[in-house]
Amino acid sequence: MPLITVVWLRNRTICELFRLSIKDTWDASLQRNDTSGTELLNFYKNQASRNNSPLKNIRLWKRAAGIAAVLAIGLMFAVLSRQSFDTRSNLVTYTVPLGSRSQVVLADGTIVDLNSGSKLQYPSNFNSENREVSLSGEAFFNVTSDKSNPFIVKTSDFDITVTGTKFNVCTYDDNNFSSAALLEGKITLSAPNIKPLELKPGEKIELNRDKKKLSYTPVDEKAETAWKNGQFIFHKIAFPELIKRLERWYDVRLNYNSKEFKSMLYTGSFKNQETIWQVLDALRLTSPIEYSRKNSREFDLIYRPMQ
Repeated sequence: MPLITVVWLRNRTICELFRLSIKDTWDASLQRNDTSGTELLNFYKNQASRNNSPLKNIRLWKRAAGIAAVLAIGLMFAVLSRQSFDTRSNLVTYTVPLGSRSQVVLADGTIVDLNSGSKLQYPSNFNSENREVSLSGEAFFNVTSDKSNPFIVKTSDFDITVTGTKFNVCTYDDNNFSSAALLEGKITLSAPNIKPLELKPGEKIELNRDKKKLSYTPVDEKAETAWKNGQFIFHKIAFPELIKRLERWYDVRLNYNSKEFKSMLYTGSFKNQETIWQVLDALRLTSPIEYSRKNSREFDLIYRPMQ
């Protein structure tokens, strides 16, 4: 069930914590006149078909002349990504569509979990002696140990060198930060004009792209790797960052203009069983937000002062 806490920095007021069950959310949805059962069903069919996944747990109640229509649909995330090979550069590329996740097993036995909207590249001659990949997006690496042949992850902000370890890297191009979090083993991070940094298990390093500043924080392992299991856990993140994550998670467009949103921080969690409608309903009930649907994949978010 969605769980959200919202903090307004403007007046330091913390809203009440809301726990919304699927039933509660859809009961609220029934009060809206702008959404029909047919429209919702088509929307979820589109979401599922983009991931080549079947719809599951579909339940329909008609709502006409006293008959209600309610949908409860859990989306299954695809385990397949788009693979391509460039003969000119001899690079293999795995691209994960928005709203999906994927897992890649490399020739040396290394396992790479890729989050929504991520891209992994490596040379076609990748092997146990030539272990170098490039990443854009987010990935969790479980690297096969080989002290004589380091494994290298290249990103737009830094390179990570390891021999055998488990770590998470987040480096989406549209974020204002990049991060690396170490769970097991040891990694060395290097970047232009920065002395190589060595991380120990339980440490996370984050680069603020705007301020060109590095910071260390302890790793919240559950939150850091929750996305692998179809869960989205966040702690005091700004509204714009929340929106970016939701857009990737559900492959939708969420539009907003009000500057008031930028003063809010969010803490909470979602699971992939929750639909975008349920998430938006949770935001509407815990925040000064109203929303309207422009089309099957686009929503407008409107600032609405709470009573």
